[in-house]
Amino acid sequence: MLLRIRSGLLAATLAIAGVGTAQAQDSKVAAEALFDDARKLMTAGQHAAACAKFEQSQRLDPGIGTLLYLADCYEKAGRIASAWATFREGASQARAAGQGERASAGEARALALEGRLSRLELRVPAGNAAREGFALRRGGNLVPRELWGVSVPVDGGQWVIEASAPGARAWAKKVVVQAEGDSVALAIPELEAESAAAPPDVPPPAVAVAVVPEPSPPPPPRDQSGAGDTQRTIGLVIGGVGVIGVGFGSYFGLRAFSKNSDAKSHCQGERCSDVRGEELTNEAKDAAGLSNVLFGVGLAALAGGAVVYLTAPSQEKSGLWVAPRASKRSGGVWLGGHF
Repeated sequence: MLLRIRSGLLAATLAIAGVGTAQAQDSKVAAEALFDDARKLMTAGQHAAACAKFEQSQRLDPGIGTLLYLADCYEKAGRIASAWATFREGASQARAAGQGERASAGEARALALEGRLSRLELRVPAGNAAREGFALRRGGNLVPRELWGVSVPVDGGQWVIEASAPGARAWAKKVVVQAEGDSVALAIPELEAESAAAPPDVPPPAVAVAVVPEPSPPPPPRDQSGAGDTQRTIGLVIGGVGVIGVGFGSYFGLRAFSKNSDAKSHCQGERCSDVRGEELTNEAKDAAGLSNVLFGVGLAALAGGAVVYLTAPSQEKSGLWVAPRASKRSGGVWLGGHF
């Protein structure tokens, strides 16, 4: 039984070791592929993309050669501080591994970059340093207390500096550092304490007030000017129809007179000698009848239009007045007004 248990444990251990070996092998394959892609990008001058590939390859399968290639990529991409630090790290690992040639090459490259480094110093006042929980960040990364007030090599570009502490207002500022040979010192201001929360405003108690409604204003006097204008317009239209009726009545009256005169040349007294005379007589009668009708309609329309026009309301107010009248022979009152 003991032998079987030991055999089972050995099999499980070998299986786990096999899985770990397979995973390590996969990481090496991926790292090699990333390394090759990075070198191609370097040749094409795409240094930023190449550096990202070298970084991924180094994370999957760390190696001194990859580290030195990454440092060279950083330098070509203009990240001088990153190149300087990576060359030094690669040289240190190579020295520890007994790779003297690589170590010397890395140290020489790092030494050549020292004169091109840009530096950033963050000065923290004593008040902030004494605050419990005070934190200082550069580019989102925490700056250790040991580096406060130290001129640290940084890559050129824009850096966001943040300071915070419990119970204090956070502070932030953007700082621009040139790519090479720049030196910037930034003093962090004393953080201000957060103001105590103001007590909520309590409204005064409501007081019941009797509301007396105001009397409604009297309605404005009716403006009849619009209605009067409309009525006067209608009166003028009716009067115009009357004028037209009178005009046509006059026309047919003259036509009846003319036809009657022509008929007399064909007739003797009330008897006509030929058919044309009878026709002219009938036409004269028809024209006279139509003239009478049109004259009647026209005169009626003129009268109606005058009434409609003259009875239209105006803006003037109507009034009525009464006054006594007396003389030696009679007495009475005067009655008058305007409407």
